[in-house]
Amino acid sequence: MRAKVVLCGVLVSWALAQGACPGERVAHDLGEVCVAKPPERVAVLDWCPLEDLLLLGVRPVAGADLADFPKWVKMRLPEGILDVGGRTSPSLERLASLKPDLILGYTGFQGRLYPELSRLAPTALYDYLPPGGQLAAMRRHFLLHARLVGKEREGGRLLTELDRFLQQTASALQQAGLGGRPFLLVQAWARERVYNVFTRDTLASELLEAVGLVNAWKGKAEAYGLSRVGPEGLVRLVGENPGVQVFLIAQPENNPLADPPVGPLLRLARARVVALDPSTWTYGGPHSARVLVEEVRRVLLGR
Repeated sequence: MRAKVVLCGVLVSWALAQGACPGERVAHDLGEVCVAKPPERVAVLDWCPLEDLLLLGVRPVAGADLADFPKWVKMRLPEGILDVGGRTSPSLERLASLKPDLILGYTGFQGRLYPELSRLAPTALYDYLPPGGQLAAMRRHFLLHARLVGKEREGGRLLTELDRFLQQTASALQQAGLGGRPFLLVQAWARERVYNVFTRDTLASELLEAVGLVNAWKGKAEAYGLSRVGPEGLVRLVGENPGVQVFLIAQPENNPLADPPVGPLLRLARARVVALDPSTWTYGGPHSARVLVEEVRRVLLGR
């Protein structure tokens, strides 16, 4: 009973605080946040807003799961960012000690902590994977992150550069006779015998289709827009799609081509499998979007 009273008091206090905003109100997926001036101490609880802020030239005071960030996101992590724990379970005590003036994250990972986070600082959480239109959502989230840190003009310029790069890549693929080429995008977890196949309802697939390729996978989407298959399913998948270009994302310890039960079968199936850089993150912002397309362009065009 006491816990409910305390939580109710927190929510009421937060609501009252929202009543007087000396600046601009910016909507997010769990409410609004008041921005009076660009924040100086931003804490980010997910890799996507961390990537976005670094691309915008803003170094946050805190992040989450920082040890794994460079393994997946092709971006240098500056020194001086404090790790506050896991993305799904950040340390509220450590966050409080940093006295942030803005907290950024996603509803799927930190939504249940929203009342506590809002008590520490103005907090903006967005839906990590809204239904449909992942590329449009990525652009919207990036511009909102830019707006919240006073970098809206810079954010617009960076998105314009990304659009120009996508158009140039589409033209280059078309000129090379690769426009409309079917592909499969697979992320391997060989140690767990699980392979994620990207459906059309994913950011990565939308990016590759934006440059003129065609996703050949027709399977049903499960979590995060992915279809999951085992080793036999992976071998059958490439066997049933002869001539399809398979783009593989795998950390070294999870590469199916190096897996004795799977690698030889893939070779027998004459699968056209090419490995992308392991640090090709498929759930990031404009930076990771460009890295993915650059990798695909490299393996298809050699540049």
